[in-house]
Amino acid sequence: SLRAMASPPLEEHVFLVESFELIQQFAKQFQDKLCGVDMCMEREHGCQHSCISTPGSFYCECNPGYRLNVDGKTCSPIDACADGRHGCQHHCVSLRGSYSCRCRPGYYLSHNQRSCTMIDYCSFGNHSCQHECVSIPNGHYCRCRSGFTLQPDSKSCRATDLCNGVDHGCEFKCVSTEGSYHCVCPEGQQLQADGKTCSKCGAGHVDLVMVIDGSKSVRPQNFELVKQFVTRVVDLLEVSPQGTRVGLVQYSSRVRTEFPL
Repeated sequence: SLRAMASPPLEEHVFLVESFELIQQFAKQFQDKLCGVDMCMEREHGCQHSCISTPGSFYCECNPGYRLNVDGKTCSPIDACADGRHGCQHHCVSLRGSYSCRCRPGYYLSHNQRSCTMIDYCSFGNHSCQHECVSIPNGHYCRCRSGFTLQPDSKSCRATDLCNGVDHGCEFKCVSTEGSYHCVCPEGQQLQADGKTCSKCGAGHVDLVMVIDGSKSVRPQNFELVKQFVTRVVDLLEVSPQGTRVGLVQYSSRVRTEFPL
């Protein structure tokens, strides 16, 4: 009849009292369940952190950041980094019941407290780079713009002399510019379409006769300058029987043809 009336679990609600010892046990359980006895206060519970009373019993509970060991009494700290769900970009550091993210040297922790941002050392304004500053973890380095070479001081830049580093093929002279080079010709000559060779100004053929003063009043030093002038003019011409023909006449007290056309 009692089993039919009682609610499950029956082993906790129905008691068969057959001896004095069972009467004492029944009285104790009856008192614990109905009178609200604090089991954590009545006995040595052995819980390392907290004891939680229940009707007729108790259980141990750990502080936040700890887990209950298999003995049901002692507690161990939870390694929040071990489960891999911390989301730290670089390093996870376990704390009691929690964790914190840390960055490798040369980085700082972002506002989300998980990702890391590289420190921009160039933004400090003390790099002294002539052209460009490039930040790297734990420092920076200087870099030159295209057409320039970094000097031994690792800060200043010098225009790269491409004329010394490439087979420029210039007939007369190579001139380096920023990141490039170009060919030039002597005075009086023009650069050809290939950008390398020079043409003499003899496209139009003429008959040229030069008359020079060879009197004593000219002085030997000045006469050398006259001859250099004549030489420079003739060198610029394509002299040939079918091209430009040159003649020279010298005069002083008399007139003399040095050579005909």
